[in-house]
Amino acid sequence: MTIPDLVQQIEETERLIGVYRNAKEVIVGTQDEVYSRRGLINRTTLTAAEIGDQIVSILERRLAAMRAELQKLSAEYEGESR
Repeated sequence: MTIPDLVQQIEETERLIGVYRNAKEVIVGTQDEVYSRRGLINRTTLTAAEIGDQIVSILERRLAAMRAELQKLSAEYEGESR
């Protein structure tokens, strides 16, 4: 993964954290390869109080991992350019 790609993912994840923190409800569903043309199947709507905190927590862990990867890639890039 390139540094610009990773930066873009970090920005998108930061945006999603804000979205889920402010959501009133979250729609959860599954996607099946056979039925994927129909969109999400087996959908259910949950209130943000029921699932929002868990999603934010997952996204925050992903964000921390991506930031650590970005630091690693940046250090490797700086080491190569010396």
